[in-house]
Order: sequence, then structure tokens, then C-alpha cells
Amino acid sequence: MVNKILLPTDFSEYARMTTHLVTEIPDAGEVILLHVLDGESASSRAWLGGQETASLREYAERSLHDDEERLTRAGIPVKAVLVAGDHKDPAAVILGLARREAVDLIIIGARGKGLVEGFLLGSVSSEILRHATTSVLLVRHPSGWRLAPPAPPKGRNGGRLFSRVLFPVDFSKPCDEGFAFLRSLPGVSEMILLHVITRADTRQELEAAIQDSYQELQSLWNSLDDGGTKVTILIRFGRPAEMISRIAEKEKATLIFMPRFGASDFIKTLPIGSTAREVADQTRIPLFLFYPEIRLEVVARELDRDEFPGAEEIWRQYHQQTADPGRDRVFGVLVEGILVTVARCRRHPGGLEVDGVFTLDEFRERGYAREVMEELVSACGREPLYMHSTLPLVEFYRQLGFEEIGEDELPPGIKSRFDFAMGELDGTNVQPMMRPADRS
Repeated sequence: MVNKILLPTDFSEYARMTTHLVTEIPDAGEVILLHVLDGESASSRAWLGGQETASLREYAERSLHDDEERLTRAGIPVKAVLVAGDHKDPAAVILGLARREAVDLIIIGARGKGLVEGFLLGSVSSEILRHATTSVLLVRHPSGWRLAPPAPPKGRNGGRLFSRVLFPVDFSKPCDEGFAFLRSLPGVSEMILLHVITRADTRQELEAAIQDSYQELQSLWNSLDDGGTKVTILIRFGRPAEMISRIAEKEKATLIFMPRFGASDFIKTLPIGSTAREVADQTRIPLFLFYPEIRLEVVARELDRDEFPGAEEIWRQYHQQTADPGRDRVFGVLVEGILVTVARCRRHPGGLEVDGVFTLDEFRERGYAREVMEELVSACGREPLYMHSTLPLVEFYRQLGFEEIGEDELPPGIKSRFDFAMGELDGTNVQPMMRPADRS
């Protein structure tokens, strides 16, 4: 259920057409009608024909009241909010209010320059789409509506927005959550389940992918078989965003409904998935980007020897290190089964050395380096652990029990790795460290 909707408006004709669609959101609760006022000229008045006109604030208050009355007559609770921008980015004001009010959906119109100029989204719409942490309904109205705009809303849920929904399926966790949400909405008359196969090197691979995809889609269909929703299954091959936009128009879909993260996006630190962003740029059909509340499966553990090649692939981006099954214990953090962080504990004749602690760029700042080091220390910490820490990370390793030591306190086999410094590590940006053995 969509309990709370944020509807920004600039009182343009396009914005008012967008306002009409609120009545077509199934089970919509309260609507927050928002206008961001330009603080610089909000109270100033203009003179036209020798007469003083209303200030921008007065015009905004009157316009908000008019829009509020229209929605109230349609049976929707409305709260009108007028915010002075104070020279702030309007998108930032909108997103800030969305977070404070914990809204379920932001509805925005997508005004832009058009296909010819290659840029469809207005700047405010683009920023909201990119940074929102809630679902977003992006509306692009047909040009003909400007000549004959839709009639004012007469009642709730009386429209056709959700009557024929295209739902792209990639069999990911966000997709499963989005499908469950869509199933819970009343008023979905028809649903088109579309899966786009992106790669098949041979005809046999393509046929196998089609068969597997059809079985998965059939399973979704069966779960939706409530007798009241017509379901169509489509499988295509190509670029997902291009195919989604094309099929939506060909099938005369009234809405594209898809998660903002796809199978390859939601485990990364991306503000929006690449396919969702491309569809938003291309489609002329209203787009509902569902924001999934996914709890990632994150596992920190020691890797088996047959998993060492995966660690070496990550190290290619680091120092092209390798894993020696005879001397190394390698630890990793796996996110949804994908190895994203690694660390190595190597046995030398004089002791154990920790190195190769590395996280892929798109997975940083999530604490995975700490998780992998805690796992390594737990497994190997019964002996002293030595390392050469880079200076910026000394404090990080201190928190894990490592202490700074002199170069001459390193075991010979570990110290020899930095013989090129000729006993002077000051210019190498590294600090020798040691973690005493656990006493337990």
C-alpha cells in the first residue's frame, strides 16, 4: 500500500496534468502537495499596467489551495506545504522533505528537451530520480494532452494508470520484492511479464536460456493466477533498457513497473541501476521505479583452495598478488555469493604476515575490510601477526589489536620483503605493525 505520497508542483500545465494521476494510485493515502518557493523574490510584487500584482508567495498559496481542493474533492487527504528554497537546490529540498516525512512514493513530471536533443529529464526530475531513497513515479505526458488535458478527477482509483502494467523480470531479489508489491495492489487488470536475455554465444545457449526463462516466468504467472488479472509472457533478446521501452510502446502498456536496482546493481553502492536509468531516459510511458528494502546476504569466511582464483582476480586491481595454497590462508567477504573483499595470511619461516587486504571500489565504505580482518584475526590470531600497514590505515589496524613496531622487530622473512628500502621505511609510506598472539 502507498500510505504517503509526495507530489512536488511548480503549478505549470505539466505539473497539473501530473496531479490528476494521484487518483489513479491504488489505495493511495495522504498526499503532501509541495511547492518550493524561490526565496529571493518570494515577497516582491510587480507592476503591470500601473497596477500592483500578487507576490509569488501569494500566487503560490492560492495555487496550492486550488490543487488541494481538487484532490480533496476526489476523496484524497491532502497536506499543502510551501517551502522557501533559500537559494537551495529544489531537488535537495524535495528529497529532504521526503526523508523527514517518510513518504512511500514521490510523483514527478519528466519535462525535458525531447528525443531530438538527446535529453529527456529535467534537472530537478533527474536529481530526484538519481538520489531518492523511496519509490518514484516518473510521468511523461503525451504532447496531445496539452491541447486536451484530462478531465479533473472525480473519484479515487478511477483511472487507467495500472490497467496494463509491463513488469520487466530479471529474477533478482529486488525483482521478487517488486513483484510481491505489485501483486498486493488492487486494480491491476493486465500484466506483461517481460524477460530480456542479454547474452547467448550459440543457438543452443539461446534456446536453453529461453526454456529456463519461460519456466521461471510461468512460475510467476501461476503465483498470480487469481482469476482477475490477465497475464502475458514475453521473452526477448537484446539490450534490456531498449527492449523494455520498445515493448512497452508496442504492447500499449499504461505503466512500466520495475525496481530501481537490477540483478547486477543492487549489491553495489549505486544510487540507481543502469537499466532503470536508461529506461527513465528513453520511455514515453509512465515509469514506476520501486525502491526495494533488500537485506543483503553478507558472509565473511575463509576461502577454500578452489576459490583462490577468485581472490587473485580481485588482486589484479591491487598489486597482482597470487595465492599459494602451500603457504596462504585467504579470507573473503561475499555479498550475495559474490567475492568483494579479500585478505591474506601468509606463513613465513619466522611468522605469519597479513597483507592483500583489498575491497573492490564499488563495495567500499560498507565495513567489509573490517569484517574480513576480524575473520582472519579470529582464525589466525593464536600466533603473532605481522604486517606492513600504509600510514593512513595505521589507526584502522590499531582497532584490531595491531601495534606499531620497529622494522628490526619484524621476523627476517617478512622484513626482507622491504629490503629495497635499505632499512629506511620512512619514505615508503608504510609502518611495521604486530598483533600479539591471543592468550585464550
